Amino acid sequence: MGKLVHIIISILFSVAILGHSDAIITENRFPIIQLGLEKVTQLQFYVQDLFSAPNPSNVVVASAPSSSSSPTLFGLVAVLDDPVRVRPDPDAEILGRAQGIFNYASLEEIRLHMSFDIVFTGGQYNGSMLNVMGNNPYLRERRDLSVVGGSGAFKMARGFIGVRTMSLNASTGDAFFEYNVTVFHY
Repeated sequence: MGKLVHIIISILFSVAILGHSDAIITENRFPIIQLGLEKVTQLQFYVQDLFSAPNPSNVVVASAPSSSSSPTLFGLVAVLDDPVRVRPDPDAEILGRAQGIFNYASLEEIRLHMSFDIVFTGGQYNGSMLNVMGNNPYLRERRDLSVVGGSGAFKMARGFIGVRTMSLNASTGDAFFEYNVTVFHY
């Protein structure tokens, strides 16, 4: 008899939960966003790496014991907060910042795994952001990174960035990189 009571209570409890589930499911705490038509935007800007400045924009935050002796710096982790400029010139207008993290991820060549955001703080896209991720074989002439998301003017962004080194100071590490961006967004 006890087993039968247990089964009946379980059934009643399940029915009670299912009866109330509609209220939970239909509750919407976020406004519905009308995305409109998908757009394609092409951008070109320049990211400036600063190692030698009084306030460098790239800082090592961790490394493996073997990173300093590795020809590829394998295991080194750094953060970046690089200026994004309209031209490859230290005095050019700043459109935003490239902010994130990267690590040296190859034993065979200098190859960075990068995860960062392009945060627009000026110009037409002020307040918008592109989320970037990818594998960057640093010494190759041309590299590609993926645009995996965005916000503001770049909602639901996806696309790619062709990266090219414009200048590199071998003694300081300071550099300018050209970013040619193709992004699909709403």
